[in-house]
Amino acid sequence: MPLPARLQALFRRRSDPRTLISTHSERLVVLLSILLVCLLGLPLWWTTTRVYRADLPTDEIARFTPKDPLRIPFAFHIDDSADSLLPSGSLAAIEQGAARLIDKQRVPYARGEWPVRYEAVVLQGPAPDIPGHYTLKARRAPSSKTRVSVEISVDRIATVSIPSKVPAMSVLEDLISAIVAKEERELRRTTSGLSNQKPRATADRALKYSPEYAVTFTLLNEDPVNGVTVDWDIESAISTYIQPFIDSLHPVTKLSVTSQVLHDAGPPPFKPVKTSNQTLLSPSMLAHFVNSPSWNLASTDPVSPMLNFILYVPSLESQPVYITRENNRLHTNAFLVSQWGGVAIANLPAETKAGSHIVLSSSDMQGYMGAFISQLRELIGIRRYTPLDESPEGTIEKIRVHQATLTGISTWEQDALLRQWLVSTRLTAISTLQSLSRLVESMQNMVVMDEIKTKVDGAIQELTSIQDALSSSTDHLKACKHATNASVLAESAFFDPSMVSLLYFPDQHKYAIYLPFFLPAVMPLITALKRVIKERKSRKAVSTESKSE
Repeated sequence: MPLPARLQALFRRRSDPRTLISTHSERLVVLLSILLVCLLGLPLWWTTTRVYRADLPTDEIARFTPKDPLRIPFAFHIDDSADSLLPSGSLAAIEQGAARLIDKQRVPYARGEWPVRYEAVVLQGPAPDIPGHYTLKARRAPSSKTRVSVEISVDRIATVSIPSKVPAMSVLEDLISAIVAKEERELRRTTSGLSNQKPRATADRALKYSPEYAVTFTLLNEDPVNGVTVDWDIESAISTYIQPFIDSLHPVTKLSVTSQVLHDAGPPPFKPVKTSNQTLLSPSMLAHFVNSPSWNLASTDPVSPMLNFILYVPSLESQPVYITRENNRLHTNAFLVSQWGGVAIANLPAETKAGSHIVLSSSDMQGYMGAFISQLRELIGIRRYTPLDESPEGTIEKIRVHQATLTGISTWEQDALLRQWLVSTRLTAISTLQSLSRLVESMQNMVVMDEIKTKVDGAIQELTSIQDALSSSTDHLKACKHATNASVLAESAFFDPSMVSLLYFPDQHKYAIYLPFFLPAVMPLITALKRVIKERKSRKAVSTESKSE
């Protein structure tokens, strides 16, 4: 057959009778098209549309379980150089005796609860100035004294006066176990609520730990139009009364302080009880006292938790205003708002005239600032009666705990707060990492960049360093910083924008996007394949009939 005729037969129209060449060429085109799609198109589509997923260390994350307790040692340094009360080799016996007493007072942990074990380590000599290290000065009491007394200073020092007839070892065992066991019980009450005893500083009042808090002091004048205009020397007051407290907490958290004056607060959203010469606020009224929608209390820091402290000046016609509880005035004339801040009522002198201008000096605000410090202590979680109650415990008949009146927080309280934050931030970091691991496993189309893996690896390393810092140097501050870094890295990885964006991009969206592109290209191929199959069936039927004839 000549070449032009072959080409003409090859490119016949569909209406013309099929030739052997046209049938075989169509089959070849269909077969090659299918092979091209399967061998080249699908791999290319899979490669260009798949998301990048770095391998997260899920096995290392799963290693953190409640089976392994967090062990936090207290290092008690015994200093008996003045009277040499202890025989050689007695430190180990004191440590063992204190451990037995602590175990007797420890409440068993429930299943699934993350256990924390406070332990005591007894050493010789004065303690270094490191959180977690404490000096117990054992002294022989004067002959006229028959009772054991303990005097706890604002620093990490406790002086123990022991009468001659009382064994020094048993006294020190009781003191050490009382300090350690008491704080562990309070931690259990705060974190788990398993104890039947109600904690003195309830956990719902305090904010969650943050590396920084935004503290705002506000002078709020209810009625400057018909009353007086009020100003205050807040910078001097903060420098005198608040700054020492801020400096004491600086190693573990930062308090950024701002102040403002707001005029015309308007009347409170309730009707106070007025008597002949005063106005009384009952506890039920205090829940509605703060009028946040009308008061401009917005923070300049959008990230850090905000604490508001308001010095409220009532209108002249309602002054003096007093807060009452069970028909008794509160001497502070202030109240606390859980996880928000505090309010103090400032009554002006009785001789104040309408239209005058009043400036509150630093000395005028001393009482109010004292109330604010007390409220601030509760809001960040400082527990009272640290390290011990001012009452007898065990063989100790008298305990005197000095209060840190200059700074507002003693080193004992600061260390206890440090350990509380250490435990809470560590649990936050672990739960965040485990939530991230479950999320990544459940969403196979989620992008996991190398930056996420780096943050997760860093968080795991920080978590591992916590126990190392506690075991090697008993440095609670260093361990708390490791826990804080782990929590920050874990939350940064969990809320990374590259991951959050695909939380709202399910597989149905992907199908809806790619289907309009692939369907028009695949339909002709499917039609041709159906036609080839149909023709093959027809030829097979004709061949069968011809054989049967």
